[in-house]
This record gives sequence, C-alpha cells and structure tokens, in this order.
Amino acid sequence: MKSDASDLGRLKWAIAFLIILSACGGGAVWSTLQLQKSSEKAIKQVTAERNDIRTKLARARDEQAELRDKINRFQALKDRGYIGPEQRLDWVEAIARVKTARRIYKLEYDFAPQRPVDPSILPGGPTAGGFDVLASQMRMQVQFLHEGELLALINDIRSSVQAVIQLRSCSVERAPAGTGDRNNPAPLKGECTLEWITLRERK
Repeated sequence: MKSDASDLGRLKWAIAFLIILSACGGGAVWSTLQLQKSSEKAIKQVTAERNDIRTKLARARDEQAELRDKINRFQALKDRGYIGPEQRLDWVEAIARVKTARRIYKLEYDFAPQRPVDPSILPGGPTAGGFDVLASQMRMQVQFLHEGELLALINDIRSSVQAVIQLRSCSVERAPAGTGDRNNPAPLKGECTLEWITLRERK
C-alpha cells in the first residue's frame, strides 16, 4: 500500500513535469510563430519601402530626363530665334530674298497686328508650356507656274525666318487672262493665310 502511494506520488510529479514541459513547448511554439509573423511583417514593410524608394527614384529620373529635354528644346528654340520679340524687318527681307531666288512672278502680302495665338492652332492656348505664345497673321497673294512652286516658296520662307509658320488656309485658281507675259505666264494664283508664331518668356 505504501509502495502504491509512493508510485502515485512519483506519477503525480511526472504528470506535473510533463504538463510544465508541454506548456513550455507550447509557449516556445507560440513565440516562434509570433516571431515568424513579426519577421514576415518586417520583411513586407522593408520590401514595400524599397519598392516605394525605387518608384520615387524612377519618377525622379523621368522628371530629370523630362526637364533636361525641356531645357534642350528651350535652348534650341532660343538659338533659332523663336523666343523673343518678332523680327518683322528680317521677315520682310527674307521674303524678298526667297521671291527673287524663286523668280516668283508676283507676291503681295500684309501682316496683321500681333496677338495671342488662336487655341485652335495650339492645344493649351496662348499660355501653353509656360510661355506667352503670340502670332501674327499674314495674308499672301502669289502668282506662280505650278503648285510645287507655291509649296517650295512656303518651305523656303519657313527655313529662312526666326518664327514658326503655320499654314492656316490656301486656295489656288487660274489667274485672270492677261495677267502674265510671254517670259513668265504664271497661270496660277494662290491666296494663303499663314500664322507667324513666336514665344515670349512669361515674367
């Protein structure tokens, strides 16, 4: 009987020890799971922060490239004289040179006062791109031999002046009889409207 009581006492201590070990094991497992979850959360946060930094860096590089491109375009426009006051005297001289070089039979034109560019010409209107975009409309009457001569005339003027020239409209018809001569009959007559566009830095 004493032996049974002693065995039962030892068994109780063994069971208690087993329960303690189980509790410790369960705690260790729980701690491990919590640590794993914490680590995964930290990894996700670090990954998200890294991706955010990469995104911001890529955006900064894109903005830097865009800014560099704008600076280059601005400098190119400035070098070509598109930025600043319009040079009408230079335009008149350039037109005269092109007329002589092309041997145009008749060329008459007039410029309207400078005004903000028409929004139908430039998306964004006269304040697009951080500049004041201005235009002077030119109406031109010209007599020539064939359509290609008119196109060449306009292209030569474009390449000879410090302005962006936008062709708004152009009509071609046969010139009235008797307006030509034997050496240069110039059978065609054209009436064109062109916009001479320049930029002004906004202050």
